[in-house]
Amino acid sequence: MTLGEASLLEQLAADEESVRGQLESLREQVAALEERLSDLATARRIVAPMLAGHSGPERAPSGGTPDGPTHTSPKVSAPKPVAGLDQQVVVIMASSGRTMRAKEVAQALGEPDVRGRVETTRARLKRLTALGWLTQHEPGLFSIAAGINGHALGGVANDEA
Repeated sequence: MTLGEASLLEQLAADEESVRGQLESLREQVAALEERLSDLATARRIVAPMLAGHSGPERAPSGGTPDGPTHTSPKVSAPKPVAGLDQQVVVIMASSGRTMRAKEVAQALGEPDVRGRVETTRARLKRLTALGWLTQHEPGLFSIAAGINGHALGGVANDEA
């Protein structure tokens, strides 16, 4: 084998390794996108009945059955439907499954990281809390409010309703 042939084989091996690395990176991106798609589909299934004013399937309280619950809880009326950025905020909060600060929500909306935009988002979060879509756990920490059927998204009970 000549020096030129050896160099060509080394270049081909290096190119092959590079393509394998790119392929692995793409596989990781596909997996992450599939997970995000699943999260968005879940958020849509949760939010769509709320926006349509439906309460969704009734769940029996612990220890009860649909025909004979062991205790009753007051019915909570559905919040008024939202649209536009308010709807986007509700979807972001529902799909996050955790409490979020106004700055995080503003970033998720693609807002610039400036105080005015964060404060506008904070006002939106407080308005959505007043409308019953979100819950403020402590100053500055918001999450999706308890669902119409009495259970909360992300496992956080809503005792304020």
